[in-house]
Amino acid sequence: MFRMLGRRIGSWVRRRRLLLASLAVVLMSALLVFLYTRTEVIDPEVRSNVLLNLREFEKLDAEWDANLLRAHTGRASIRPDLSSQLPRMRILMARLEEAAPLTGSRAATEACADLRTALRNKEMLVAEFARHNPRLRAALLHMPPAVADLKTEISGIEGALAPAQFVVRLDTTLNALLTDILRYNIAPSPALADRIEEILGNVAAQEIAFSPAVVDKMDAVILSSRVILEKRPLENLLEAQIAAVGSDIVLDRLEQEFERSFTTVLLERQRFRGYLAAYSGLLLVLLAYAGVRLRRSYRIIGVVNRRLQAANETLEQRVAERTAELQAQSVQLERLAQHDSLTGLINYRQLTRLLERALARAHATGDLVLKTVARRVQARLRAEDALARLGGDEFVILLEDVTSRDGALRVARLVLAEIESITEADGHAIRISASIGIASARGQMGAARGQEALLAEADQAMYAAKQAGKGRFVVSEQAQWRDEDDPVEPALEQARRERPKEGAADSTGTGTGTSKADADRIG
Repeated sequence: MFRMLGRRIGSWVRRRRLLLASLAVVLMSALLVFLYTRTEVIDPEVRSNVLLNLREFEKLDAEWDANLLRAHTGRASIRPDLSSQLPRMRILMARLEEAAPLTGSRAATEACADLRTALRNKEMLVAEFARHNPRLRAALLHMPPAVADLKTEISGIEGALAPAQFVVRLDTTLNALLTDILRYNIAPSPALADRIEEILGNVAAQEIAFSPAVVDKMDAVILSSRVILEKRPLENLLEAQIAAVGSDIVLDRLEQEFERSFTTVLLERQRFRGYLAAYSGLLLVLLAYAGVRLRRSYRIIGVVNRRLQAANETLEQRVAERTAELQAQSVQLERLAQHDSLTGLINYRQLTRLLERALARAHATGDLVLKTVARRVQARLRAEDALARLGGDEFVILLEDVTSRDGALRVARLVLAEIESITEADGHAIRISASIGIASARGQMGAARGQEALLAEADQAMYAAKQAGKGRFVVSEQAQWRDEDDPVEPALEQARRERPKEGAADSTGTGTGTSKADADRIG
């Protein structure tokens, strides 16, 4: 009892140690994965890509502002494209938003959101600016050459045709208008706008003194001036709103947050790399210790294995020697059990065993002969005929619609020939024959006699054939045929007398025909 209790306690201790060891391995692996993950939070390449995206975004935003300035002054030779930077800026904005969560900084994420809002507001304001700027820019570009052209007109033929005071007054008015318009474009004010309106009224009042061609040019100048008066304050307001968006300020803040967050993360990464290196060193020490213990265990196991192998070889040799002794004794005992000690011949017990085996083999051969007889006879019969086995080596053939004795005799000859043609069974040469008794019934008289009487008549005729020498067939004296006047055949069929054959069967009772029952019965 105490021994069993000690075994149970030892098994429980081993299972507990195994469980604790497995748990320790799992925890150490989890810690290793955690440290490695912390060292790979942000790749330096990601940081470089983010900063490059910020620099490109700032450059595109500055180009955008420069296009606005060129559109404001109207000095560009062609119409500036105020939205060419937007597709690339949207792509960069998406990249910055994807990189913000990697920093782990809420301020960086908020700065990205503010930049997205600033970009959207600036885009809407620039779209409004682009809607008004073309007319203002066209008017600014048209104004100086239009005034110069008009002054050239009134100083030529048109001036000679018009009154001199009107020509001088218009020239002075145009000079004042051009000066005030340029001043208004630079620094618009309500007072300056009122004075320009007054000048435009004077220009319109002097149109009565000039030809229609000059009047058209005067109207064009007046129209351009009024466009400048209307669009310049609106455009300046839009420019002020665009500047108030502060996209550059938000970009600076976002860049600072990214720099600070990336620096923090990289420092943390370096710190965890140190932890990982120290932990890896500890694991290497543990592995080395485990290797030393394992090597020692292998050395002990090797010694034990060699001892066990030597003991096993000695044991196998002893077992082989003992087995050989037992086999020799078994052979000796078996010979003593099967042979007579005086003469050396087999004894009675061995003889009975040999006889049983011989009889079993003979029985199997006899069964094979019976199967062969049944198969071959069946092949010689019609489809409507019936072949049956009564037992042993006795068979019955039922023939219907055979009205004459010749038909029955023909079938009997075929059956005898088929049976006598069987000369081999299971590799053994055999010679068999059959004795056939034939009985027949017809009409009401035959039905009244019954099947038992008919079989008995066939049985009697079969025994008569056996007594006559076997290998023959005999027709019963009570056989009934359709031709009632036919003479009754003698008991022995003379047609088979010239080839008498004795039935052949082996000593074990196998064969068909004259075996144990010494005949087959066919009816």
